[in-house]
Amino acid sequence: MQHQGTLNKALRRIIRECNDAQLSKGLKNPVLLPKFSCHSLRHTFTTRLVEAGVNMKVVQDVLGHADFSTTMDIYTDVTKELKQREFDNLEDKLKAQRKTKKEEDE
Repeated sequence: MQHQGTLNKALRRIIRECNDAQLSKGLKNPVLLPKFSCHSLRHTFTTRLVEAGVNMKVVQDVLGHADFSTTMDIYTDVTKELKQREFDNLEDKLKAQRKTKKEEDE
């Protein structure tokens, strides 16, 4: 396994080289990469797994966490999209229950 500092140094070099290449094109509004670290990539990866509905025990195992709370408290974010999807799912379930109850009452 690579040391985090080594990986972050490589990321900084890649970002710098990509941004230098964009700037050298002389474009009016070049699209530049922001600074980011291994931790931010890991954080984003975990959030996307959660958004995709991957079982949290699987996420915990993939990240190598012994403690479930580490996965939940540090590496997952509730995005607007995830929150909206979960409430939409809840609304659909409630509508289905009301429909079933209405049909039973008829």
